[in-house]
Amino acid sequence: MNYWEFRRLIKEKNIPSVYLFVGEEKFLMEDALQALRNRLKGASYHAFFGEDITWKEIMPFLETSSLFGVQMVVIRHAQNLKEPSDKDRISLLFKKLTNTFIVFMANAEEEKTKKNYLLKLVPPQGIVEFSKLKSDGIRRWLNEKIKEFGKEIDQDSLYFLTVSWGENLALLYRELEKVVYYVGDKKEITLEDVKATASPREVAFFTFLDAIQKRDVYTALWGLDTLWNEGMFPMVILEIIIKQFRQLLRVHTLKNEGYSEEEIAKKLDLHPFVVRKTIWALSNYTAAELLEFYMLLRQLDMEFKSTAKDERILLERFLIRLGTNLAG
Repeated sequence: MNYWEFRRLIKEKNIPSVYLFVGEEKFLMEDALQALRNRLKGASYHAFFGEDITWKEIMPFLETSSLFGVQMVVIRHAQNLKEPSDKDRISLLFKKLTNTFIVFMANAEEEKTKKNYLLKLVPPQGIVEFSKLKSDGIRRWLNEKIKEFGKEIDQDSLYFLTVSWGENLALLYRELEKVVYYVGDKKEITLEDVKATASPREVAFFTFLDAIQKRDVYTALWGLDTLWNEGMFPMVILEIIIKQFRQLLRVHTLKNEGYSEEEIAKKLDLHPFVVRKTIWALSNYTAAELLEFYMLLRQLDMEFKSTAKDERILLERFLIRLGTNLAG
């Protein structure tokens, strides 16, 4: 079961009593835990770490569950919980739980999680895997959070948020909270609102990408200047540009092969809005220019790694070249 299936599951009348959370996306794991706590509103809550507790100490929660009200027991770092000798008894108690809900949270960074005995001890219907979300999953998750705040958001703002913080859900959620508090009672979140709460570095990053697509040299140079002053490494800036041109080339190729916007979005794991924006940007470049600029970037990458030339000057020269018609 994945995160989305778990969210659907806990809306049902009868839900499992025992869960094992595994996977690398820790923020989603915490999000799911909070959703379960909300579902079990009013339950007494008990939290432990696997390295600090034994099965002997856990057993009373399993054996006397019917004597108390609803209770929720969470074992963090479950990969450190020593294997019990009486698994059959524990398995039987798991099946008999009525008002006790127990969650084992395993640290996915631990290699032994893959061989964790809990994978066999916990019933299959309670095992939830939290994998890193792909771009469509990130947008879906973000849209759900926006709805939970009672807000609406336009596509430009959604794109800004996911491009700037989509690699880290915790940071993405923090930025969303900042915007929500900033807009107050206003229902719709606009790009101006997002930029107003973002750091100069994130605004410059978004503006920089947009300027490259538009071949707006002056804005791109301003973005470079801001990113540089904010401490972004030259190699990171170069990778941003390379990634942008790689995306332009891929969309151009698929579009020429007859793929629709929807098909391109699915094939490249991009939001349809991003695909439309990229297709629009293609009108600023010929196929030959895209390829030549990409080859120039690969050459620039080699110069970064093999020479002592000033990296900022190399980047500025490339951006100035963007404003030049290569065919001319």
